Amino acid sequence: MNTLISEITSTPPEEMLLDDLLVRTLVGSGHAGSAAAIIGDDGVTTRDQLFGVAGRLAHHFIENVTPDERVGLVDSRDANALIVVIASLMSGRSLAMLGVGEFTEDARELALRARCRLVVHGTEITRLGSAGFAGLESSPLTGICDSDPDEAMVLFTSGTTGQPKGVRLSRANVLANLTAMLRTALPWQSEDRLGQVLTTTHSFGLSMSLMALARSVPIVFLPDGPPSRSLAEGMGRHHVSIFACVPYFLRLMSRRGMDLGTSTAPDLRHLFLAGGGLVDEEIDQLLPGFDGALYLMYGFTETTARAAVRRYGDGAPSGSVGLPLPGTHIDIVDSKGSVLSVGEEGLIRATGPSLMIGYLGAPVRERGEHFTTSDLGHLDHAGNLMVTGREVEMMNFRGNRVSVVRLEAQAMRFDGVLDARAIPDSRAEDAQCLLRLILSASADESAVRRAVRTALEPRGIIRSVEVVHSLPKTRSGKAIRLTPADAPAGV
Repeated sequence: MNTLISEITSTPPEEMLLDDLLVRTLVGSGHAGSAAAIIGDDGVTTRDQLFGVAGRLAHHFIENVTPDERVGLVDSRDANALIVVIASLMSGRSLAMLGVGEFTEDARELALRARCRLVVHGTEITRLGSAGFAGLESSPLTGICDSDPDEAMVLFTSGTTGQPKGVRLSRANVLANLTAMLRTALPWQSEDRLGQVLTTTHSFGLSMSLMALARSVPIVFLPDGPPSRSLAEGMGRHHVSIFACVPYFLRLMSRRGMDLGTSTAPDLRHLFLAGGGLVDEEIDQLLPGFDGALYLMYGFTETTARAAVRRYGDGAPSGSVGLPLPGTHIDIVDSKGSVLSVGEEGLIRATGPSLMIGYLGAPVRERGEHFTTSDLGHLDHAGNLMVTGREVEMMNFRGNRVSVVRLEAQAMRFDGVLDARAIPDSRAEDAQCLLRLILSASADESAVRRAVRTALEPRGIIRSVEVVHSLPKTRSGKAIRLTPADAPAGV
């Protein structure tokens, strides 16, 4: 049975809705309800309208979803997804982020894993039966007691190296990460506008939308897909002054002549980047005319969104992601959990109030327990974090520790190479790589093949070179790293 959001007209008693610090932070204070919340080519949605619809939807959630069930969201890339997020927080019902696009069988499977009674996609609400529901070990109430915060949502990891995991985040996790970012980022003005190309069901996109709500800055939902003329026109037409994307997206914009802050989005004042590393030299090449505030951020879903932030030009070393967010502690450990000295490379470990409750269907984390990532990095004497790769992206070749990401970066320096993916033959010592390349139409394929085989360091690590039309990535631009058997030729 399906219901449309517009069919929900009952106004809930205010005492039924949650009014905790998280909700009050998003609703704000001292700002006119007539101010714009969403701006698009089809008109303006005010804050009163946004929170009004969210309140009615919250009442519907309370009436139709029990506390041991969840609401599911498939992002339709419009204001409806944001309404669902607000409604879930106002209702106290946990929200499972099921992805973006269509309500597919994969999304339905995630919904059943997360015990979603209702799934919202666009304006449509689908009610699911209990058949196929995961057991009570996957309930939002698992591991929650009177002294612990309630679960706010479940975000699924990108699945770049395996099956997506459901990350359970509490209301306190979301509030702590949001508050830390509000304290770290320079103030936004009432005339600012956030241009959104990120999906609400991903931690990066969600965190940017929550910041905009908390600062009473309207959101402009921009065209989906790779950088395009319609994206540039939309950013200019709506005077976008705040923008967030991954470095991969920024590189595509630069290759297509879209120079942020000049020819594209001349009103841009704040730029947020996460999901990959950039050194200062490349930043200067990609953003030759941008003179606003630039934030280089590092985070992972298990810490809600962000864990460390560097504001470009603040004195932190080139290539670093700066200092941990307020309240977050980061250190570097070896495979046995022993803390390493300054400058030594190891696994990045974090603790703090933004860290998750636990994984869906798994035991909850102990209070104060550290979380060790698969990301590699080191700290300098000032506490700045340098992210150097991921353990899954490292190889041992002829006595050297080799990052496949760095191999790909070397390959992309050759003329005509648009993208590259190094795929190790195995995890064995001295294993070689298959190198897959996307070339421009004007590239000399034979010359490129010879160059990368002979010039990439360390010599001999590339077994063969294959030219393909596309390489698998997540929606946020992260590489999906598969073995040769998993990634058929000619993709």
